[in-house]
Amino acid sequence: MKRRKMIKRLGFASAAVVATPTLLSLLNSCTAEVKLWKPTVLSEEGGQLLLKLVDVFIPKTDIPSASELNIAEFIDRYLLEVNDSEEQSAFTSAFEKMLLKLKTDTQKEVVDLEEKDFHAFLDKNLKLKDEVDSERENNPEFEGLSLSECLDSVKWMCINAYIKNEKIGEDVLAYDPIPGEYYCGDLNELTGGKSWSLR
Repeated sequence: MKRRKMIKRLGFASAAVVATPTLLSLLNSCTAEVKLWKPTVLSEEGGQLLLKLVDVFIPKTDIPSASELNIAEFIDRYLLEVNDSEEQSAFTSAFEKMLLKLKTDTQKEVVDLEEKDFHAFLDKNLKLKDEVDSERENNPEFEGLSLSECLDSVKWMCINAYIKNEKIGEDVLAYDPIPGEYYCGDLNELTGGKSWSLR
């Protein structure tokens, strides 16, 4: 499989993809107790890392954190139920390399990693749109995911799953259970400045 196609599928490509009824059903069926959840595609240590990483991307504020909404469980199940074995293998290989690099850089085990460790790691390894991914630049023919591409895939899966979660859709975003009416006007007046859920 070509790298671009794989990245597109791993990162949901667009919000429209994650909004399909099957994926919404999958997302809302992820209800395991966070402490009892066991990953199926990722290693157990990889699952621990993913639980911490999603909370770095979406921490708890006045709304729930990503782990409270089982986003890590969803990402693991998405990899299992949507991606083929080649895509699963490419992602898990990149994720395990990331895990090893993070442990090497911080000289800590996953359970001991703190938020500041993740921030330093992301600042160094998650490339923005205009930044050069030296790993990709040094090996352009590599068909797998670079460290930055893996982190970016996790970030987008996390964000897209989070905003499509039923609790966020109903309790945080502006929610109309019977869509169809056309609203025209200032977003602040119509919804208090909130984005529409299910749109």
